[in-house]
Amino acid sequence: GFIGVCHISNKICIRYNMADPNKTIDQTGQCFCGLIKFHIKGTQFGNCLCHCKACSRKVGMSPVHLIMVVPRTSVTITEGEQHLKTVKGYGRLEQFICRECGGPIKQWLVAESPELMAFVDVYPTTFQISQGKNCTLPDDLKPRSHVNYENRHYDWEDSLPKFAAFPPDGRVDNKGNPV
Repeated sequence: GFIGVCHISNKICIRYNMADPNKTIDQTGQCFCGLIKFHIKGTQFGNCLCHCKACSRKVGMSPVHLIMVVPRTSVTITEGEQHLKTVKGYGRLEQFICRECGGPIKQWLVAESPELMAFVDVYPTTFQISQGKNCTLPDDLKPRSHVNYENRHYDWEDSLPKFAAFPPDGRVDNKGNPV
């Protein structure tokens, strides 16, 4: 099975099997300037609003909506691979961006263990789903939880489950208090 991990530190937090074989993803996307185009086809490993410093510092906001997909090879660059730049992220993250516009394409954890290297994170904001001005995500791509909520910038008053780090442990309420 696949496992939940903590991106924020150099310590890996193994949690539990998060993969759901019924939650598949088959999407296309591109960077902001359109030079890099890609296709994602795999199984959703997780779908969350991540409040960790690694994700937040990369995109300049918190939380960041991430969909974790297995296998890691689920993302195929279909156009503009020569514009793809690899950058060292915070902690053990490696991020892939467009060298022209800086738009995020994907990120993953650099680790020794094959299980920890099994997934790739993608950003729904880069998916090609808009119909004119409407960019509403379909239900199967909407986030299902908040993770690393202990790093939030402010409290979120929504109905999504919240976890101090990763599920299933550390469930918290909207104010960050244990439940």
